[in-house]
Amino acid sequence: MTFSVSSLTQKWKLYSMKTHLIFLLIAVLLAGCSSSNKISNSWKNPEATQESAKFQTVAVFAMVKNPDMRMDVEESIASQMPNTIAVPSYKMITKDELADINAVKQKLNERGMEGALILSVKKIDETTHYPSTVYYPPGMYPSAYYSFGGYYNYAWNYMYDPYAYSSTNVYVDLEILIYSIKNDQLIWYGESTSVNPESIQQTISELAVSVKEQLIEDGLIDPTR
Repeated sequence: MTFSVSSLTQKWKLYSMKTHLIFLLIAVLLAGCSSSNKISNSWKNPEATQESAKFQTVAVFAMVKNPDMRMDVEESIASQMPNTIAVPSYKMITKDELADINAVKQKLNERGMEGALILSVKKIDETTHYPSTVYYPPGMYPSAYYSFGGYYNYAWNYMYDPYAYSSTNVYVDLEILIYSIKNDQLIWYGESTSVNPESIQQTISELAVSVKEQLIEDGLIDPTR
């Protein structure tokens, strides 16, 4: 049996295409099984209940230095909170007011905010990811974490700068905190790791699902909502 050169070339192209598609499918499946944007650790205030955590209005804060990224992240988070009126902080608080916690609190009270959600960066690793050396057992956080003003001032000094990291492998450890503005108390705390967070919308969408699932598990959200 003989084969022409053109026939062999055609078969090789088909084989290469099939091989490429198989590897592409494997990559997609592996990506779907990634632990990125999952809640790895959480804590609920023992005094918090579904009723006390049912805020009608929530201010959304992204502790990011770049104003455009801050806007995008806050908008993305707010869009994933359908059962409340979620307001990105940039719509209420000017850039000059951000560093003044008293001005921030005043604006939140004026706008009738009942709760606040803060997303901030705990730790960043490039190329190789190691577990964070700053580990807090559930409920054993620094005193600043337990009040909105205390944590806000703390996180302000460690704002994420996206342009400070150029590696193709960046592991960003995130903190998500939910506060009651009225009682100035921490209601819920969660940790997650985002791997190479290039797409803000995708990262926030995945994180929002993970946060909701954890809030249900922690008894703060009705699973039927």
